[in-house]
Amino acid sequence: MDAGTAVRPQNIAVDLDGTLIATDLLWESGLRYLMSSPAAPFRAVGMLSRGKSALKTSIAAEVDLDPELLPYRADVVAWLRSAKDDGARIVLATAAARPYAEGVAEHLGLFEAVIATDLGGPNMRSGAKAAAIDDHFDGEPWLYVGDSHADLAVWRGASAAVTAEAPPRVHSAVDRMDIPATHLESPQTSTARAWAKQLRIHQWIKNILVLLPLVTSHLWTVTAIVDSLVAFLAFGFAASSVYVWNDLRDLDTDRAHRTKRRRPLAAGRLPIPQAVVVAVVLAILSLVLSAIVGWLFLVCILVYVVVTTVYTAYLKRKLIADVVTLAVLYTWRIVAGCAAVMVAPSIWLLAFSIFLFFSLAVMKRYAELVNHESNAKGRGYENADAPVLLSTGISAGLVATLVLVLYLDSPQVTRLYENPIVMWALVPLVLYWLTRTWSLAGRKKMDDDPILFAARDRVSLMVVALAAVVVVIASL
Repeated sequence: MDAGTAVRPQNIAVDLDGTLIATDLLWESGLRYLMSSPAAPFRAVGMLSRGKSALKTSIAAEVDLDPELLPYRADVVAWLRSAKDDGARIVLATAAARPYAEGVAEHLGLFEAVIATDLGGPNMRSGAKAAAIDDHFDGEPWLYVGDSHADLAVWRGASAAVTAEAPPRVHSAVDRMDIPATHLESPQTSTARAWAKQLRIHQWIKNILVLLPLVTSHLWTVTAIVDSLVAFLAFGFAASSVYVWNDLRDLDTDRAHRTKRRRPLAAGRLPIPQAVVVAVVLAILSLVLSAIVGWLFLVCILVYVVVTTVYTAYLKRKLIADVVTLAVLYTWRIVAGCAAVMVAPSIWLLAFSIFLFFSLAVMKRYAELVNHESNAKGRGYENADAPVLLSTGISAGLVATLVLVLYLDSPQVTRLYENPIVMWALVPLVLYWLTRTWSLAGRKKMDDDPILFAARDRVSLMVVALAAVVVVIASL
């Protein structure tokens, strides 16, 4: 049934978690509380020992949630506003803690009353919720809007039902009830696509740097190749796990951001419990694969995770420290690749990498500043920094090119390549690509991470292909 044809009696009760908003407030607040201090998990156990109502209300007293930033289901809100305009009496009936429910009610301005879980009271779900709704409306018929299996007991006491983004089994159960039913559905991104976006699979392209020592050392043994590929996967799993944890930690800031509010967790397209499980599983897989490669590589993975966590929690909002950290993290992938195949890192490769990726990290911040000033200001940058970033980033790119020139004139190149003179063709390719990308950034045409931009840019891909041809010819 279409939402516009739904039966709308004068009395309506609507659920909060999963219905009015695309998230669960207990999970959101609980996770934030658990991550607030090392002692928080132990205190949470004590809260739970007094019952689920005590857990919810105690956490609500400790954790503030901004109702303006919650991911509301637009179709449900629109349906309720239309019903209110038609004169319906609407109450918010939820098992969430009262402070959160009242904050939502005040923000939306749709409800005449709030039925929620109070300290010392019952957990306001299923039968307890149905009885409270019935009491509020003095036994008059009422419609209930819900989304989950726990709401079936509430619908049994209702005169009509509306489901909001409910699973098929809930649809079927409601349809079998002897009451009018409506199913509100909105277009959703596929779950697989949502997970691919959440895990930042496209960011795995950066982990190709782990394979670089295998190529530059010419160590083409089966063991080295397998170890490098396993190391690549381990880095990918570790990075994806960190992305999930960071997004769980930054739900409010992401929801307040112009583009990050569309991330799957911030938008409520993925359940928080599933995200926690996936993050833990990915972390375990990364550690297991790292241990298989070797203890030295395992140390590299652990260092990467620690530095990435510190960067996300603190350094990414610090002027210049953020781009230096990014350059180090990129270069650390090369160090980890060396550990995977047990070769000593080349000072030339590390120097080239640190200056190149410092240039690209600065380019990213420069592009943010000229394209979306508010985003860059959130990271500690101001308009006056643009010329400094421009000159610093271009200079770092030129230094990287100079390091490449010095490397090409070293005995190491003569030892590794049959035709070392051919390798000099890399210099104009690097100069061309760096100058072009910086020019695009200056023209406000760089609206992405430069590495991800290069992965989609035809000219950049041609430059990479030509560089690969140069290296192959030099090796023949």
